[in-house]
Amino acid sequence: MVQGQPMKDDSGSPATFGQNLDELERIVRRLETDTHLPLEEALDLYERGLHLSKQCRERLTSARQRLTEIDASQEDADNLDDEPGDDGS
Repeated sequence: MVQGQPMKDDSGSPATFGQNLDELERIVRRLETDTHLPLEEALDLYERGLHLSKQCRERLTSARQRLTEIDASQEDADNLDDEPGDDGS
């Protein structure tokens, strides 16, 4: 895996937010419960978890921005509907 590239699912398609989150949760569980995990494997899992966390944060930020834009455009449309003279008079 190359840092900075989107995660891929088994079909080679970019992984969904849910897939990344599920994998991140599995990594966290394993790091918390497997007390005999070799150090190098633990470090690799930790690094992968950080990358997954970054991917999830970026997707959430993008979704939040999109919602803000949708709300703003809806507000603009509502304001146009409320302007005087739009009632046909």
